[in-house]
Amino acid sequence: MARPLSPRALQFRRPNALVAGIVLLVIWFLVSRIVGSAAHIGFLRTQLYTSLLLLIGLIALAVGIVGEVRARRFNRADWALADSLGGALNELWRTPAPAAYEPHRQLAQVPRARLVEIERHFDQQTEGAIAGTMSHKMRMFGTSFSTSYGQAVGDRGFASSSFGGFSGSIKGLSTVDLSISTTTRDNLMGDALFSVFEAPGPAGARDTWRVISMSQPGVRSWINDLVQQTAQQFGGTMTHSGTTVSTWAGNLMAQFQPGDISYVTDRLKAIASRPYETREPVDIIGTPTGRNAVMVTSVRIAGGEELRLMPSAFPGLFGTAVARGVAGAEHVLSGGKQRAAIKS
Repeated sequence: MARPLSPRALQFRRPNALVAGIVLLVIWFLVSRIVGSAAHIGFLRTQLYTSLLLLIGLIALAVGIVGEVRARRFNRADWALADSLGGALNELWRTPAPAAYEPHRQLAQVPRARLVEIERHFDQQTEGAIAGTMSHKMRMFGTSFSTSYGQAVGDRGFASSSFGGFSGSIKGLSTVDLSISTTTRDNLMGDALFSVFEAPGPAGARDTWRVISMSQPGVRSWINDLVQQTAQQFGGTMTHSGTTVSTWAGNLMAQFQPGDISYVTDRLKAIASRPYETREPVDIIGTPTGRNAVMVTSVRIAGGEELRLMPSAFPGLFGTAVARGVAGAEHVLSGGKQRAAIKS
């Protein structure tokens, strides 16, 4: 069973040219037979009279056939890419979430840092309404004109004409929403972290480090934006491959979103309430964002379990999965039976 064409593939088709070519060729054939039979002229002379019709029909038919071939070829490659990308992203989805939080060379490590300051910031949602009035005015006008003439009995001519016009206006008042009323609410489960720690650094044994973390909704949005931008590179909703990538955004967000941001903030707030000398050391791993500033990936408080806040390795994992999908599609289209593998 043929797989449906994507909107992008449909753009290659030229159905009007195909139909026009077939119709013109049928007309050419019928005209050639009728003219040749009725006028008793030879085949070559008949074609001399109908050659333009034949030429236009052949050109239109060729345009339609080429468009159909291009559409089918593009659709085959698009489906191969969609299937391969779907398989690669399915493998990524099954990857354990901790893989997106593993340390790598680009991450900075701040061991045994002491908390100095911490602030909690909540995502805010604003809802508003507008109310008011709007006046409107409409005008209309028009003219009409008619004339008639004829011959009456007794050779008496007659003629008549008429002219008329009309105009009018409508005024009124419509109710629309124009006044502004807004309500801002904090998302109490969407808190972000801003904190300052003391730890050894370029300035000495008690250098300061700024440690920040996005909220969980912010991280989800970051993952979604990355996936959707990649989907647009494959044509977005105009192609099967772009649609396939886009539909995986929800599963990937659910798999790799952090679950410890609020808990870490609560722990650090509790630590900040104690005297400085008794505050537990914190091991920090994160992406450098400036001088002694990191976007935290994970932390360990007092040598405890790893608490994950930002899947900084996700772009690399996602990029590798997409590359595997593209390579697999190329392998299939080139006649291979197994999807090519790319070592990360």
